[in-house]
Amino acid sequence: MDTSVHSPLTVSPRRDAEESDQVVLLNEVGQPIGQAPRSSIHSPHTPLHLAFSTYLFNARGEVLLTRRALSKKTWPGVWTNSCCGHPQPGEELEAAIRRRIRQELGLRIGRLIPLLPDFRYRATDSNGIVENEICPVYAAVLKDHQPPLMPDPDEVAECAWVPWPHVLAAVAATPQVYSPWAAQQIALLGQHPLPDLNPPLQPPVLSLQEFTAEVDALLAQQTSALIQEWASYTKQLRLDILPEDLPAWLEHLLVGQGKRLRVMMTFWGFAAAGGRADSPGYHHAVRAAAALETLHLFALIHDDVMDESSMRRGFPAAHVQAAQWHRQANARGDAPVFGRNLAILLGDLAHTTADRLAQDLPEAMRQQWYALSVELIAGQRADLTAAAAGRREQAHAQQVADIKSGHYTITRPLHLGACAAQANSAVMAALTQYATHVGRAFAWRDDYLGVWGDPVVTGKPAGEDLLEAKATVLLSVAQQQMRGWPAHLLARVGTAGFGPLDAAALAQNMHEAGVDSQLEAMIAAEVEAAVDALNPRVLPASAVAGLGQAAQAIAWRDA
Repeated sequence: MDTSVHSPLTVSPRRDAEESDQVVLLNEVGQPIGQAPRSSIHSPHTPLHLAFSTYLFNARGEVLLTRRALSKKTWPGVWTNSCCGHPQPGEELEAAIRRRIRQELGLRIGRLIPLLPDFRYRATDSNGIVENEICPVYAAVLKDHQPPLMPDPDEVAECAWVPWPHVLAAVAATPQVYSPWAAQQIALLGQHPLPDLNPPLQPPVLSLQEFTAEVDALLAQQTSALIQEWASYTKQLRLDILPEDLPAWLEHLLVGQGKRLRVMMTFWGFAAAGGRADSPGYHHAVRAAAALETLHLFALIHDDVMDESSMRRGFPAAHVQAAQWHRQANARGDAPVFGRNLAILLGDLAHTTADRLAQDLPEAMRQQWYALSVELIAGQRADLTAAAAGRREQAHAQQVADIKSGHYTITRPLHLGACAAQANSAVMAALTQYATHVGRAFAWRDDYLGVWGDPVVTGKPAGEDLLEAKATVLLSVAQQQMRGWPAHLLARVGTAGFGPLDAAALAQNMHEAGVDSQLEAMIAAEVEAAVDALNPRVLPASAVAGLGQAAQAIAWRDA
């Protein structure tokens, strides 16, 4: 059984839309010299940059040709190869090819075969725009005779499976019908027989990067389908004061956003149980991770409403944004009330979408999903009532943190991934023990960042947890250590007279009393215990290493 896993050492970073649409600039010998936005470089003076072309073959030996969408700025409506694109800065070429084929055609491919690794071309369209690329050419073989395609209409107007000899003859006869790069590539490929496109199959290697990309692709697909479905219900209903409707807003907040911790835990649960990338369980794990990310957005939106938080991920919280739209439109009624109401609807839509993703999971995973959803709400209730009651007992605070944060972020995602791979009881027991300790480290790091985190990095105001009087383990530790006036200040947390200046003073006093240092020591102890729980006799070595790195990344994150 192949258990090799490739994974970056850190949690996948958030990419904003501008960063994710960059191309790699090259010098004349093909070395990277910088990057630039793809939308701005294509002109009559396009600089040399990196790209790729692919040719997809089916089991009959037919190649997929695509016709470029009529909306394309260059060579609209011409026939071309299966898929083209640009690697993002720092992205491996093969990962970029797989990403683009998923986005443009809805296909997941296996092994890539290099055809023309050094291909380079320069061509000028009738509108004067120049393509100037070093463009390695690859092939891939799909198992199905006629695999289902989901072409992006903004990229592809039409598709056709054509026998390779017919393609060679057609391009030789009428090269002007095809894109200049495809015409040149196919002419070169026709000079020699194609390499063996059916080498002995190797089990695909599990990759956290690839897994995360598939989760994002599924989220994009689901939100796009939701936008279309929503439109069918609201044909005659105007948006009125909103710049965009709820599904589009949901898409902007969900696709490509966040730290993807729950995706990472789902992946490692699957890998720890010996899951394979070519198994049905892999797709169940991807679907579960996508559902988790959507449920997480629901929790964030509603949590911000309940806590009256002003910021989330460096932007106005959903209820604050909706209230701003209300004011900008000079709308009737109370803007904050409108903002809260609309945010609640947005959160409800996220929860509904999450459940829709989860409904097609196997029964055992649906049971895990149900337990996770109910447990999360139970934790939110306990968080609210404990804050209102002013509770400071560490045991109670730890129980709230477990069911509100640790289980929902670490334990349940690990279990869902392991369940997708049909894990045995020994694997589940090892993962549960590991998750208990990492879940605490996660929750305590949240406590720390809620008081001493850098708002520029966390995207939330410093000291907000103190103003919200959350019943955290941090406050329990502080109550045990602080005396005199600082203890009196701590006792005022949650009262009407406790404001931002008090929160800043309390944070400083807790630091001077060593509360932050004690919490750091507690986190370190949990990480050590988590790593000790990774039994190499039960778990694959690659999963032990990956889970150990994940524990470090979660415990010592800065956002």
